Amino acid sequence: MLYLAGLVVVVGFALAFWWLFVKGNTGRARGSDLMELRQAENKVKVSDPILRRDIDILERYGSDLLQDAIELRRAQILRGEHPDSPSSSQPPR
Repeated sequence: MLYLAGLVVVVGFALAFWWLFVKGNTGRARGSDLMELRQAENKVKVSDPILRRDIDILERYGSDLLQDAIELRRAQILRGEHPDSPSSSQPPR
């Protein structure tokens, strides 16, 4: 009975450790990821061309601006400004 109680305590500590340090850190941006997330969010805020990569970054970190980015990208594509093409960065002639 004492061994069973000890086993329950050890398993409880292992689950708590996993929940706090492994599971809890998967959705937080840090370092260069945080910089990429901020750049993607700023692009949405100022209506810069939104790349597919920006949408992926916003989705990965659960940003509140994800839906706005998707709608903005869709509008840019409908206007003929495909943000992913290299020629879209040049002004129209």
